[in-house]
Amino acid sequence: MKRILVPTDLSPNANKALDFAVEIARSANAAITILYVNTLVETPFRTKTVLEKKYNLPFLESVQHELEAISRNIRETTHIDISTQIYGGTVVSSIEEAVEETKADMIVMGTLGDTGFKEKLIGSVTAAIIGKSNVPVLAVPLLSEWTEPRNILLAVNHFDENPGNAKPVFEIAGLFYSKVTVAVFTDQDKAVAVDYIENSRGILSYEQELESMYKDTRVEPGRLYGHHFDDSIDEYIKLNEVDLLAMFTHKRGLVDNIVHKSMTKKMSYHTNIPLLSIPVL
Repeated sequence: MKRILVPTDLSPNANKALDFAVEIARSANAAITILYVNTLVETPFRTKTVLEKKYNLPFLESVQHELEAISRNIRETTHIDISTQIYGGTVVSSIEEAVEETKADMIVMGTLGDTGFKEKLIGSVTAAIIGKSNVPVLAVPLLSEWTEPRNILLAVNHFDENPGNAKPVFEIAGLFYSKVTVAVFTDQDKAVAVDYIENSRGILSYEQELESMYKDTRVEPGRLYGHHFDDSIDEYIKLNEVDLLAMFTHKRGLVDNIVHKSMTKKMSYHTNIPLLSIPVL
């Protein structure tokens, strides 16, 4: 991991994500790019230069000063290589562009989680990035507090995942000497006896594959049972004091995305611990 991209709107939610990024960057000796996307002054006219200068310039100068102050404080206290960028346009496309231009290895951004707020704009942007990003996305809930992720849960849907796809999980595990538990969900409403047996065998086999590939990390098999995936995950997290949830995200077509909703996106809306989304390309 060499560079982390942190999109920000300078809100407490975004600042929380930046705190997490700083701690990871410090352990990984990585650089950080803070990205601010200017979405002000949308107009259908081509000649909008005057409008942009009149309404945007004072605001952008204020934003630039605040970004510089944040960066300076981080640089002086941690000595992390940190830079800032201001893009114009839509948030999602700007983040995608910034990932490519900065060659970022990971995106760290905020999400509201299960805060009780009705406004889900921040969560929607994070979920959109999770669905489109070609690099891992760490979604940091507003109510979470930084703690070294010593206990990581890798939740999988099936056992034919290439163990190499889990590399981002084990990179983080290596930084903090974490244990990784790999588990698959068994739906108690639909499963029959053979499903429990096959899942038990499959998870043991997959755990052994991961253990063989990532020899420096302790890997354990886990069990997820219940009537709903997200409720079972939440219960497991509480009972086992999980610090970080990791899930794979598969690229989907429009129709498939409508029919089969992404569980990773769903978890990003309400999880109260950081969620690492790993794209399977």
